[in-house]
Amino acid sequence: MLASVAADASGASQPPAAPAPAAGVTGIPVTGLFVDAPCAASAGADAPMLLAAAAPPGGGSSGAPAPEAAGSPAAVPGNLHRHAFKLTGDVTTDSDHLTSLADGQTVLTGDVDVHMGEREMQADRLIYDRNTNSMNVSGQVRFHDPTVQVQGDTGHYGDDGALFSHAQFQFLKLPGYGAADQISMTPDNVVTLHNVTYTTCPRPRADWMLHARELQLDSNAGVGVGRGAVVDFQGIPIIYLPWISFPLSEARKSGFLFPEFSTSSLNGVEVATPYYWNIAPDQDATITPTYYSLRGLDLGAQYRFLSERNAGSIDADYLYHDQAYLLEQKQFYGNDPGFVPNAQRGYLRLLDRLQLGGNTRLDTHIEGVSDTEYFEDFSQGSQSTATPFLARDIALVHRDDIWNLRAETLGFQTLDNTLPDYEHPYMQLPRLNADALWSPQNLSALTFGFNNELVNFSRDCHMAPGNLPAGSSFLCPPGAGLSGWRFDAKPQVGLDISAPGYFFRPNVAWEYTQYQLRDAPVPDNTPQRSLPIVSVDTGLEFERPTGTNGVRTTTLEPRVMYVYIPYRDQSQLPIFDTASPDLNLIEMFQPNRYVGVDRIGDANQLTMGLTSQTFETASGVRYLSATIGQSLYLQAPRVNLLSPLTPQLPPQFALPDAAGIAGTTTSSLIAETNLTAYKNWNLQVNVASNPAVTRTEEAEVVLQYLASARQVANLSYRYLYGQMQQIDGSEAWKIDGHWELYARAVFSMFRSPATAIMPAVNPSWIEDFAGFQYRGACWSIRVVAQRAVTTRTGQQDSGVSLQLELTGLSNVGSGVGTGSGLTTFLEQSIRGYSATAPKP
Repeated sequence: MLASVAADASGASQPPAAPAPAAGVTGIPVTGLFVDAPCAASAGADAPMLLAAAAPPGGGSSGAPAPEAAGSPAAVPGNLHRHAFKLTGDVTTDSDHLTSLADGQTVLTGDVDVHMGEREMQADRLIYDRNTNSMNVSGQVRFHDPTVQVQGDTGHYGDDGALFSHAQFQFLKLPGYGAADQISMTPDNVVTLHNVTYTTCPRPRADWMLHARELQLDSNAGVGVGRGAVVDFQGIPIIYLPWISFPLSEARKSGFLFPEFSTSSLNGVEVATPYYWNIAPDQDATITPTYYSLRGLDLGAQYRFLSERNAGSIDADYLYHDQAYLLEQKQFYGNDPGFVPNAQRGYLRLLDRLQLGGNTRLDTHIEGVSDTEYFEDFSQGSQSTATPFLARDIALVHRDDIWNLRAETLGFQTLDNTLPDYEHPYMQLPRLNADALWSPQNLSALTFGFNNELVNFSRDCHMAPGNLPAGSSFLCPPGAGLSGWRFDAKPQVGLDISAPGYFFRPNVAWEYTQYQLRDAPVPDNTPQRSLPIVSVDTGLEFERPTGTNGVRTTTLEPRVMYVYIPYRDQSQLPIFDTASPDLNLIEMFQPNRYVGVDRIGDANQLTMGLTSQTFETASGVRYLSATIGQSLYLQAPRVNLLSPLTPQLPPQFALPDAAGIAGTTTSSLIAETNLTAYKNWNLQVNVASNPAVTRTEEAEVVLQYLASARQVANLSYRYLYGQMQQIDGSEAWKIDGHWELYARAVFSMFRSPATAIMPAVNPSWIEDFAGFQYRGACWSIRVVAQRAVTTRTGQQDSGVSLQLELTGLSNVGSGVGTGSGLTTFLEQSIRGYSATAPKP
């Protein structure tokens, strides 16, 4: 065999540059090594030379070296020349001296440099043992491969891997480094460190440090496991972890996550210990036991699944014995002999979408809680009081180019216990819809449509408890248990003549509705209604260039819609799922002024709107949009939402338009303005004013300064006649590269008197919080103090939350509430803020 190398006349070691990082720690191909016979001396002191050596006796590739070489170093005149040889496989060495021993060992000394494919090892001394096919190195040992760089005192390298003592290490693909008494590496890419210190902080200062008895890093699996670990922050031990597991990449893995801590005036100290279970590539689960110091132990779980045909999740929580809830029940019911205590609390939500093939799918959304106060006790912020119902819906859906078919069951759990039974939403079992829309092949402007539904509405109305006063609105009046079937069919035909700059869409429809009622307080159990609906919707769009060199475009878009629907007496029809919509321009340009088919509003009206927009011509970025619209009643409307078949709410909770709009000649005047992208300022103004009663029905004003996702301020005002009047201010402000400030305050100016079922409502603070964040080089800390109304009776929950995040390890603390974390809470509360937005 021939071994060749060019000698380095300088005699100095020239280690090559570190190789580019590769995926994982590759195997160690050090097999079948042998050392050739001693090399001959070169002819000159400084001249490069080509060295040749004979194979061992017998021509084999192994065995002891030639006897004359035993115990004698290779001839290197004056020790000026570096001698090198090539071993079988992909291993080459370079050194100042080489000595072959009779016992199968070869000794290399002086700037030893070993290349093994993508790996390189340097040392002062190397002993190769032919019998074990291994190398032992000592002195200033240096090793690196595509994933790690190690410096130590001694080392061993063989078929079974590598071992280094008293070593410092630096990961090349991960932001971690440290030191260990011993580092071992196996051919299957597992690195084990004993008595190790580890951090991801940049040198020279490590703000946090992980000390562990043993740290095992599996780069193939992307998993790190520590045993006997202590986390120091600023030199202070903050947590001891007998066992810790963390990912080395973005890949999922099973294991315990860091504990989560928070406090609440309603729940006390909250400690959660999540366990993540990576079941399969298309399935995972998170199991979270949570201890509430004032309530007890809660077991939460989330299971997620995803496949080509099925996707969904199951969320569940169960608290076997809620001490605080049991105490509240005893205080409320006192010595009532009929009181049966129940301290079990729970929550369940199932979301699933199953593709059945052929444009058909099955959608499932089921959600429920053990009691109506569950969200008030366990949700964060004031949002818990804004969830009056939980939906339970299973729907079979088919869509194609013409048909949209849907068969479903829809029910609700009512959480607002201030509503009487007869104001709970109806259960719809079943609800069948068949909608179609198509055009003739040779006449695409002509459209035919068909809307059809069949629904069974049912609702139970139970008598109120006997301790309520007579005449209470909770008592079930006649007709409160009304239920029945509703069939509605609506064939229609229309034209769609449109092109850039204009559209013209006339449409004619006939709507027929038939009821089959149960428990109706009137003789006619089968009322019906039929009527035509005629509409003509048309509009124009004018535009012209504006600004310097026409960089912007300004439009003027008038729109007119005429609707004719004759009057039909509908007072004997029930109201199952129909109400007045929010006042906006989208609803204004609908033929029916109600949402739902229990009422079809009579109309002989002209709806007019005018929109103007200004946007950047090249990019389409909109700067300004302003719209104004109103309906002119050529004949005063007569249909309203009153019905002797449906019990009515007390006046303070009456539905809009419940008393009708008879005698009015115009609808509410609606104006919407959006100013965006003007020197980071955004302004939105929406107003609905009713000239018939000279009052503002709805108003919303939102002013925002958005310099970046981490530098934003908001101020808004929202008004809804008889229901809401709030001012909301929030901000997230980045001061410099390290500090951020957060704040929000929501104040309600609404006032209403007390009723038999509701206490008086006075102006008050709804929610407020303030906090800060400091971002260091390898850690960040967030502190937020919060107070919010969490119950419909006005009870407040307050607490202080702290979240410490150690970059490259995990975070300690969960933030306000449980489950969503402090970061999510801030993103949901401050409009425009994002903690994960990329840096500019």
